[in-house]
Amino acid sequence: MVKDGTALNVFYPKLIHVTCLAHAFHRVAEIIRSEFPEVDFLISTIKKIFLKAPSRVHIFKENYPQTPFPPEPVITRWGTWLQAAAYYCDNFSVIEDVISKLEIDAVSVKNAKKLIKSTSLKNNLVYISSNTTFLANSITKLETQNLSLADNLGIVSDTVKKLKESPGQVGIKIKNKVEQVLSKNSGLKTVETIANILNGSDTQTSFEFSLADLGAFKFSPISSVNVERSFSSHKIIHRSNRRQFTLTT
Repeated sequence: MVKDGTALNVFYPKLIHVTCLAHAFHRVAEIIRSEFPEVDFLISTIKKIFLKAPSRVHIFKENYPQTPFPPEPVITRWGTWLQAAAYYCDNFSVIEDVISKLEIDAVSVKNAKKLIKSTSLKNNLVYISSNTTFLANSITKLETQNLSLADNLGIVSDTVKKLKESPGQVGIKIKNKVEQVLSKNSGLKTVETIANILNGSDTQTSFEFSLADLGAFKFSPISSVNVERSFSSHKIIHRSNRRQFTLTT
């Protein structure tokens, strides 16, 4: 940098590339979704049933005014599918009763009436709710701003431990996916070591970073959610059909 003709030395902490951990856990969540096609079909079908159908919405709210309305998960909103699966597990009897009250005036209703009787569907909802829905909460926590590096890594460590404890054949696939996404994230090991230095548990490891550099990592992020979402926001601002800006000359 140059100011008033004088060169200024500006030092920045060295950069370590860490793949977004929230996105990594989302990839694990996608494996879970792919393993339960019946549950996925239920969620999408119920979403279609109540979409732009005020009469059906009225039936639901009239019979169960205290029950939250079925969620509408968006695949690009990480963790919302798992939250929806947990909702259907907790409120299955409500959904079953409401579906029984609907007239078969659409393919989605017909599909739902048939699907709701499936024993495997019920058992799969129990498995997802009991073993995997914590992953949605972990993703939400990692999306929080201004967390310290130690807090972020604590969330990651607890989540990985729980994921690796997932039972059954699905659990094996979950564990394999976790190991795959973490093995490709070489920078994660480096920031874990730095975090140990910062909290005082590692006094022997030496780094090429200066002491000031190491201290600057205290609040370094390990997810890029805010950056990725900003892309969508900027895209909306710069749409060709946007009419909110007035051109001046």
